[in-house]
Amino acid sequence: MNRRVILLFLVMSLLLMTRSFAFFLVTYVVRSGDSIHTISRDLDVCISTIIDFNNLKNPSSIKAGDTLRIPQPDGLIYDVQSGDTFDYIAKLFFTPVEELIAANNLSPNSIINPGQRIFVPMSLINLCQYVPQSSPFRWPIYGVISSDYGWRTHPVSGQPSFHSGLDIAAPEGTPIFAGSRGTVVFAGINGGYGNMVEIQHDNGYVTRYGHMSRISVYVGQRVETGSLIGRVGTTGISTGPHVHFEVRDPKTNTMNPLSMLPTRDLMYVIRREDDGTAAGGK
Repeated sequence: MNRRVILLFLVMSLLLMTRSFAFFLVTYVVRSGDSIHTISRDLDVCISTIIDFNNLKNPSSIKAGDTLRIPQPDGLIYDVQSGDTFDYIAKLFFTPVEELIAANNLSPNSIINPGQRIFVPMSLINLCQYVPQSSPFRWPIYGVISSDYGWRTHPVSGQPSFHSGLDIAAPEGTPIFAGSRGTVVFAGINGGYGNMVEIQHDNGYVTRYGHMSRISVYVGQRVETGSLIGRVGTTGISTGPHVHFEVRDPKTNTMNPLSMLPTRDLMYVIRREDDGTAAGGK
């Protein structure tokens, strides 16, 4: 009997927000010899999905008898907040809005309420990302720039200080994606950054992502452009939910992230299948 069949016998088929959608959230009992890698492979879910759903602090520490929640199919959850619309939620996941609505068995006229849970299948996530051709990185989240790189009045201390990154505001729980492929070299608490992930990229640059509410990767993990690495939060020294996105060159000097990203009108794109091009979205 293979693992998938065994898994079906262990299903806790919780229909989250039954009136909206039905995806299976299964309970997997870790067996001797299992690792985060074998579970990811055998259940066809991303490692970051497993970490995200179970808020694992140290994925290498899982042991026989532990239970993990695994979504089937692979995907992520978003908790609706006041003022959210289908269009806005789709942008947070770089997902086509029509497919997002259909995946949740809803209609464009459906009402969504704060606290409602929306399931975003992994197959839809990042379909509307702009894969940069002439810039080193893609946008890590869809949001509003709340503080630029450079000198500023610190929002907490009120004193002049140099801001080493770009603050991008978005609702708590918004997914944060890797700006480019690389290896995670730090994942944990780092002073005023709060929960932070640092990635050493194959192109020689390093990026930092600060103030996360949740970290969804581990040190040593390989990530691709657009891989989930965590969720937006307000940990560390922060006045509201946002991600601090920082870029360092091969000599560890900080750089203005705006010089390394596509233009803002390419933060979210709608691809035209007929000609293979992409149009900017706001």
